[in-house]
Amino acid sequence: MTNNETYLGSPDNPKTAAVVCYITLIGWFIAYFALYRNNKSALATVHLRQTLLLHLFAFILNVLSLFALWKWIPYSIVVVLALALFILWVAGAFAAINEKEKPIPVIGEWAQKLFPNL
Repeated sequence: MTNNETYLGSPDNPKTAAVVCYITLIGWFIAYFALYRNNKSALATVHLRQTLLLHLFAFILNVLSLFALWKWIPYSIVVVLALALFILWVAGAFAAINEKEKPIPVIGEWAQKLFPNL
């Protein structure tokens, strides 16, 4: 390993922040505050923006599931939305693992526009 290469898991490796942000909301905070703020990279920026929007949608989905429990909305809608959110999460995680700055389908470009200062 040369001096310029960093191992996976190192705080200096931009892939580390890109992958960690997909691991729950706590992982997002760790990736942003501990890994990204002192070592900014385009790869980490793209994935931090996307996962922030994914986590916001997950919160909204949790609220919708409460309404489904109270029978205000059909539970099948919540299940379909949860499956779609999971598929987007997997697509983003695989892009981060493969070190690609590829936006997630449907919401990736939207996330880049919503959080430009991140």
